[in-house]
Amino acid sequence: MNWYREYQAEWKEIIETVARELGRSEQMVEKDTIQSMFLFELAKSELPFVFKGGTSLSKAYNLIDRFSEDIDLSMNRRPTQSERVKSKELIIEIAENLGLVLSNPEEIKSRYDYNKYVFKYDSLFSVIRLEIIIETSYYQSVYPVDKHVVGSFVGRFCLDRNIILPVPFEAAEVMMNVQSVERTFVDKVFAVCDYKIQNMQDRDSRHLYDICKLLREVELNEELDKLIDMVRDDRMQSKNNPSAQLEYFIPDMLKEIIRSRFYEPDYKNVTQKLLYEDISYDYAIENGIAIIAESDVFVYNSTFPPVLQVGKLSK
Repeated sequence: MNWYREYQAEWKEIIETVARELGRSEQMVEKDTIQSMFLFELAKSELPFVFKGGTSLSKAYNLIDRFSEDIDLSMNRRPTQSERVKSKELIIEIAENLGLVLSNPEEIKSRYDYNKYVFKYDSLFSVIRLEIIIETSYYQSVYPVDKHVVGSFVGRFCLDRNIILPVPFEAAEVMMNVQSVERTFVDKVFAVCDYKIQNMQDRDSRHLYDICKLLREVELNEELDKLIDMVRDDRMQSKNNPSAQLEYFIPDMLKEIIRSRFYEPDYKNVTQKLLYEDISYDYAIENGIAIIAESDVFVYNSTFPPVLQVGKLSK
């Protein structure tokens, strides 16, 4: 069963109209609509799913203006093995009910802390099948978490203009658990440092844009400082988060990223093409990680001597 079922002509006209009026591509509005349908069904589950990442910043908080195709999911506590199995089964069941086809079943294992589900779907605006990616990450529990309305392009368009759709669309707005803006901000700062350590640039410069946008909403205060230390303590437990280890000093790592212009090629060649606003690499840096690098909020309050932290000048 396709996601548009018997309403193909209606959905095609709706998406074309919304895309034209909002200045978005038809494929982007279409994908956002399918994402909302998926999240609507997922929110009915008793499992403690949490929506997080870049797409949540767009759909739940309306804070970024870039194309984001992935749905990032976690839980607000470490899931049991039984819950991991149920989460895998549920994700696949919801997707199949929407007419999505899992293209990498051999790579999905319920025992893994991280899984990337790649689903193919028939598009109203493409002769080839397109993709929706669902990522689950259970390395750390997610906190803080808020109950938040998750919107959609179609839903917001109709709400702003007092329009009633000619087709059923219960997923116009979805209430679900969403990771806080502050936690997403912290995760993204650690992420740009992790990818620098791992010499990974491809598609990761998008975090620089997100950090720049989030700094308009996040206060670099004592409360955030405490949250950063809590998150770092958790991230230390995973080998996939190298910058959280005590040997690394985040402010100096950010300064090195700036000095080396590490992410500039990827930002200009990839990230800027995904933006629906004119935010240059230099602007994103100057109004993002450059400010954080001069702050002390990412200085870990540990009992270890400062000399152990790479990049920190010993007195």
